[in-house]
Amino acid sequence: MSSTSTSSAPLYEWLVHIPDFPGALDKRLAARPTHLGNLKPSIESGQIVFGGALLSKQPAEGESPDMVGSFMMIKAESEEKVREWMDKDAYTKGGAWDVKNAKIYPFRCAVRTAM
Repeated sequence: MSSTSTSSAPLYEWLVHIPDFPGALDKRLAARPTHLGNLKPSIESGQIVFGGALLSKQPAEGESPDMVGSFMMIKAESEEKVREWMDKDAYTKGGAWDVKNAKIYPFRCAVRTAM
């Protein structure tokens, strides 16, 4: 899913849920700067439409969030391309994401609001 892809295949929207391995918060936090930095080109090209951490609960004021996975919407040619992208991500390489249990849904967004 690089922005330098030369393929002319159409891009489809995929809603993706990737759970973290149990107890992987420290691994997630360690990989987070690399993960976010590597996402920048895909965000700028529009391939990553939105993404964020799934929390175990809403944190109380001043409490750090307990991140337990990720949800995102990705534009890609196929589910296989989404899986290839996940396998290369810093969260996967750093041992946080449990990509074997990821759920990828074909999706067509009907409503989008600006942040």
